[in-house]
Amino acid sequence: MDYLDKLTRLAQVRGEINIHCLFQGEWQIAHEEHNDNKGIFHLIEEGECYLTFNEKTVHLKAGDIFFLPQNRPHFMGYSTEQKSASPLNKTWQGAFQVHQIGQGTPHFKMFCGAFYYQKNALLMESLPPYLHLNLCDTEIQPLIRLFLQEAEKQESGNQSVIDALANVLFIYILRHTISLGLIEQGVLYALQDKRLNGVLAQILQTPEEDWSIERLAAVAAMSRANFIRVFQQQLGMSPGKFLTKVRLDLAAFLLKQSQQSILAIALQVGYQSEAHFSKAFKNAYGLSPGQYRKSPTN
Repeated sequence: MDYLDKLTRLAQVRGEINIHCLFQGEWQIAHEEHNDNKGIFHLIEEGECYLTFNEKTVHLKAGDIFFLPQNRPHFMGYSTEQKSASPLNKTWQGAFQVHQIGQGTPHFKMFCGAFYYQKNALLMESLPPYLHLNLCDTEIQPLIRLFLQEAEKQESGNQSVIDALANVLFIYILRHTISLGLIEQGVLYALQDKRLNGVLAQILQTPEEDWSIERLAAVAAMSRANFIRVFQQQLGMSPGKFLTKVRLDLAAFLLKQSQQSILAIALQVGYQSEAHFSKAFKNAYGLSPGQYRKSPTN
């Protein structure tokens, strides 16, 4: 399993696409901020629009995707001028809630979805405040075509297929973002540093091992002091804190995705006792391992 697979699992990313917008005329919509752990995205199917976020206006056109990892408030409309939001007519059609503005043939079509993830996920903290990508003429285009074809159907299992495609879309977005050099922080950025790549990959692959600072520095072929300095500089946290976070995020994943006992999970992620593990887990997540296992999935 490579680092992107591992980080996606640790983040417990789950995608869904459930809104199809069909707008005509002079339309405006406002998206409020939500506190839940999700990022939202807009996939432009047809037409063009303007999106304002953090006092920055972006022009979106067919084939573009706009992704807000932290789900911040933003405003969308047919022009840059902001007016009051247009009234929406909401109906259901197959797997989608259809949002309509205006009468007649829509001039603008857009799909909206979300990527849910674990709170404070290392992967999501690596992403910039927003991503604006054009997916035309990329390897993602066949996936988009498959999604659009599926969206037109109303067959059994339609929603499951669409949500599965959303999960694949998330990985492609990450790949495309990395290839464009848009990652400038966090673990994804540090993994591109040849001095730390091997160390981070080993921690992600085998966090349960006894990773002392000296051993990690040896893997990186650096002195202890220099290793700590570079690690802190690139990731904004100490090696010990990073290791603990990876262990506990893996434990959170296993608590949700397996039926293993809490002791078995504690041992699997590198803790020698259930009590020590439970204390560390509650400090990080605000819930005991048992409470977390019973809590609603993101």
